[in-house]
Amino acid sequence: MSTLGGAVAMAQLVRDSRLGRRELDTLAATRLKSVLINAMAVPHYAEQMRKAGFDPRRDFRSLKDLSVLPITKKADIKASPSSFVQAAEAGRLDRYFSDRTSGSTGIPLTVYRSPRERAFQMAKWLRVLFASGYRPTQKVLSYTSPGRLAEGHSFIQRLGLFRRRAVDYTLPPEVLTDALIEYQPNALYGVRTSLLSVAEELQRRNTVCSSIDLVIAGGEVIDPQTREMCKAVFGTEITETYGTVEMGVMAHQVKGQAELRLIEDCTLFEFLDEQGNPAKPGEPARIVVTDLHGRLMPFIRYDQGDLVTFSVRQLESGETVRVIDRIIGRQDDVVSLPNGRSLTYLDFYEIMDVYPGVGHFRITQHSEDRFLLEVVADESYFQAITPELLSKLKALSTVTLYFDMRLVDRIAPDPSGKRRMLVSKVLRSAAGGHAYVPPTRNPRLDFASQS
Repeated sequence: MSTLGGAVAMAQLVRDSRLGRRELDTLAATRLKSVLINAMAVPHYAEQMRKAGFDPRRDFRSLKDLSVLPITKKADIKASPSSFVQAAEAGRLDRYFSDRTSGSTGIPLTVYRSPRERAFQMAKWLRVLFASGYRPTQKVLSYTSPGRLAEGHSFIQRLGLFRRRAVDYTLPPEVLTDALIEYQPNALYGVRTSLLSVAEELQRRNTVCSSIDLVIAGGEVIDPQTREMCKAVFGTEITETYGTVEMGVMAHQVKGQAELRLIEDCTLFEFLDEQGNPAKPGEPARIVVTDLHGRLMPFIRYDQGDLVTFSVRQLESGETVRVIDRIIGRQDDVVSLPNGRSLTYLDFYEIMDVYPGVGHFRITQHSEDRFLLEVVADESYFQAITPELLSKLKALSTVTLYFDMRLVDRIAPDPSGKRRMLVSKVLRSAAGGHAYVPPTRNPRLDFASQS
């Protein structure tokens, strides 16, 4: 992203943030029409509009017209990724910025963005930081994916503005904590798991990091215990954000407020019930979104796979806005090993991400040292990767771990509506120990490792 492109995007978003409700709706409609016209050059959306008999150049009237198109899910894109990008660019995507989803649902996805789209993604994030009290001269430490560690070395950052250090979030808590103490950032960002593990490590060391003014969390549900721990250790309340790799940041808290504000100048939100109808405030709702800046790989009526509750609030001006009250469906399990170490879905994701032939997967812990790995893949591919995969999994711990490798036809979603990548069935017994939940054997194909 060029400095000029970033400045232009930031200036536009600053102007957008001053708009009233009526002006914002008009802007969203204008941007949506442009997105839909552009999507006529994207094979999947062109076909959907053809089937619906809808030509946005001729037929678009309002935001309600979006409902003529079906909802898109991540599995749809993964099944035919080239049909979701501009047809003229499908053969040269290596020219563009790419990112991958975390795979916490077991379905990693590669997302492509043009320089302009990337500029708006970064500008949205900066606007959230500014709304939270961040100043350009302050330093940010980010616990992030290994694929993003090269970011944060631009010319303007070398001048001392918008400085950021990225640290691999799969490293042990001791290393993450050392990086924090050494860098002394003013703002700290990460998923709940990383922030909580660092807070616990600082508490164990009886050490504080007094430079921190702002702690921002995203990617997982932030429970009350995590909020209390982080406030006690970092000395400030957590600011929660809601965002994804596909869409960037979409909603955020403001200090002193519990709800999350929607970033409606950049994203069009639909809150739907199980039947696909508009949900009522206060009821669990699927969150379906459309990127109002999407061009190269537009996301239109994209089901995030998350459940939320929302409400309608009245502003001092008398205008009403929707806000997210609670994010329900992003809580990821943590597994504890016999030696006391904990593993999160991030540890397993970084191993599984290198196998493109794996469609879905889920790891279930049945006792402290016994796991079931279910994989959706071709049988020959599964057999070919099994020895290497087992070796990598066992290397996660210095104690012996046992993995049952199982090839399955599909992995059903859990009650939250998502396919969690990591599930622990280790229960606490009445005496405080662990109870063993035996796995159900699958007669189709089973590979077991006992060493």
